[in-house]
Amino acid sequence: MEYLPDIFYDTNKISKNQFKKLMIEARTLSYNWWVDDQPSWTRRKIDMPFNKVLDIFHETTRKNLHITVIHRRGYENMDHYLEIGFCTLGRKSITGDIFLWICVDLEYKEELLKKYNIWKLL
Repeated sequence: MEYLPDIFYDTNKISKNQFKKLMIEARTLSYNWWVDDQPSWTRRKIDMPFNKVLDIFHETTRKNLHITVIHRRGYENMDHYLEIGFCTLGRKSITGDIFLWICVDLEYKEELLKKYNIWKLL
């Protein structure tokens, strides 16, 4: 069975406002999404409304955000999907940093990448 490496996309040029729009659109298209936090060394899945996640994203400076768009592939027989999300870096909160994961079916991949002008990293 062949392993297919993930494909990473360049998110350095997308503005926070555009990425927020992308997350909102991806959430409406998603088949699964969740939030983790990291109050210590271990992450845990938490129940947080999407609007609260967007508030935290909005309140965090761009330099303290790591935003990602990844075509998750893995092995041939695995489900492949587009992952869109972010994590905060060094968030000063009891719950620590948060991580958002949005899984979108590949049928929307090209449309989203083109609409938000996101290109594969070389």
